[in-house]
Amino acid sequence: MSEPKIYQYFATTVNLLTSCNDEGKANIMACEWTMNVSFEPLKVMCLVHIDNLTHAYITSTREFGVNLCSDTQASLANFAGDVSGRDVDKLADTCFAGIVYSATRIKPPMISGCLLNVECILEEVLEIGEYTAFVGLSVAIHANPQVQPLFYHRGKYFGLGSHIAKPAP
Repeated sequence: MSEPKIYQYFATTVNLLTSCNDEGKANIMACEWTMNVSFEPLKVMCLVHIDNLTHAYITSTREFGVNLCSDTQASLANFAGDVSGRDVDKLADTCFAGIVYSATRIKPPMISGCLLNVECILEEVLEIGEYTAFVGLSVAIHANPQVQPLFYHRGKYFGLGSHIAKPAP
């Protein structure tokens, strides 16, 4: 039996991170390591590998979109995470037909049907090993309370399970 990949034991939400280059060429990637790091004002941090095309785009344009996947969007996340934007125009694929829309405050597009869409302006950059943490200040937000989040754990996608009552103190 092989050693478990310890990082897979963390359960994460799944995000579709959108970015574009200086000429407006857009890209999308699946990004598990995304979280809010400030409530007022809302700031979001995402970790992107330094060799990723998204890394180059965010570094250049200093803006990005965070699209928190709903539990019906596993196929989008899987596709966006399996191929490189250097080889394929991922947003031109039929799986994104009709769900890509123009952001209101940033150049990268956004994805409809998500639990949450956050348009971000890059505010801080932290180098962490082979990853860069991009901290973005939210400049526009759209929440969809009708959908549930998508989770990723040990290489598989999951939806929200049953509610667990808060234990009494």
